[in-house]
Amino acid sequence: MKRRLTSLIIALFMVLQSPLSIAKPAIQLAIVLDDIGNSLYDFQALNLPSEITFSILPYTPHAKKIAQLAQKQQRELLLHVPMQAKTNNSKLGKGALMLDMQEPDFKAQLQKALHYLPDATGINNHMGSVLTEQVKQMKWIMDVLNKQGLYFLDSRTTAQTIAESTAKISGTPVLRRHVFLDNIKTEKAMEKQFQLAIKLGRKQHSVVIIAHPYPETIQFLAKKFKQKNSQVELVALQELLPQSARLAMAKKRSEQQQVNNMVIHDAINDQTQQTQ
Repeated sequence: MKRRLTSLIIALFMVLQSPLSIAKPAIQLAIVLDDIGNSLYDFQALNLPSEITFSILPYTPHAKKIAQLAQKQQRELLLHVPMQAKTNNSKLGKGALMLDMQEPDFKAQLQKALHYLPDATGINNHMGSVLTEQVKQMKWIMDVLNKQGLYFLDSRTTAQTIAESTAKISGTPVLRRHVFLDNIKTEKAMEKQFQLAIKLGRKQHSVVIIAHPYPETIQFLAKKFKQKNSQVELVALQELLPQSARLAMAKKRSEQQQVNNMVIHDAINDQTQQTQ
């Protein structure tokens, strides 16, 4: 009887030690849809899970409307800031940050774009394979973000990017892209990239995917998240930042909004007095 009990205890111990019996924590997965605002089809992205973050190009035809609808879904928004690249700069669009700009104009250009999308919690670079390699310009960006209470997502469009390291030195909350989902717009290719993200996530617990509002991508993501996946926890991008950083940014944004309201109030008063 004693021998049998001992055997049962040993067997139970072996089961408990089995890898299959240990529940693995879900991978925190953040997906950012870049380049939103140019196409009417971008509205289809609003049907995707609200945890998916939208990165909106400033001054594009549908940017404002999509941002308003996304806000109603409590979806996180980033400003997708055009930055000088090594090629195809004709595709940057309005509001691009360029290498030949002086600091006052550079910062004013970024602040104007942020004013265009006031509900953004952060920015990431659109293109930018030249600019994100430049210490001086990256420092200027971080100066603006720190003042506004915003963070930076390094899209990593060049292997020589110093955006993330500059942000850390400047004390700016920062995240980085790990996987591009849809460089090849087929289901097979996107599934391969998605599984790469899962593999990375198992090693580091969280992973950031950047994708685009292509019809093929929206269809892929809709299918992928039609049912809950126990492997992953889909989260808004800013959830990957430390809570202390999120709280500090929220406080700074609130303070900045109060300052902006005072400026607007004073301007209205001045205009009223001048017309009397």
